[in-house]
Amino acid sequence: MGMASDMVGRPLTVTAATATDASEVVDPLFSEYGEWVAGRLEQDVGITFTETDLARHHDAFRAELPRLLGSRGRLLVARIGDNPVGVGTLKPVDETTAEIKRVYVRPAAQGLGVGGAIVARLLQDARAEGYATVRLETLRFMTAAQAMYRGFDFVEVEAFDGSEAANTVLEPLTIFMALDLTAAPR
Repeated sequence: MGMASDMVGRPLTVTAATATDASEVVDPLFSEYGEWVAGRLEQDVGITFTETDLARHHDAFRAELPRLLGSRGRLLVARIGDNPVGVGTLKPVDETTAEIKRVYVRPAAQGLGVGGAIVARLLQDARAEGYATVRLETLRFMTAAQAMYRGFDFVEVEAFDGSEAANTVLEPLTIFMALDLTAAPR
């Protein structure tokens, strides 16, 4: 009986993170995400991230928390029952654009609709905040995520200003996507 079997039939909730969640729940999830991405990059393309690299990325993202917890940003935590199983953020870019960042679902909870629930809530909140465009970047090996984003009508676009991956070793491995929130749903 693993964690996944413990979650079957338990309610899935997606809620805005509190300041306490940010340190106690979100930080460990972001660390797991970074380690997972680093592991895949090393395995798939031979790019190695040191512990120092991971810590620097984590610290840079932690510095974004005030914007994510601010009035037009979001930091969401998904739970199945009481178990934190996923996270996702909406980062304000400008008056009309927001960026989805760091959508991560723990392996034990993948395939249970957690990622889709997080993205649906982020898009609902983006519309409520008056954003016209939501953009994101995803790595090429994240095929399940890309399929999910396409299911929400995201389309591939050119690299955008302010991209984390642009002009780095990750740019050729990155797919940039955007969704026009003003368009009628297909």
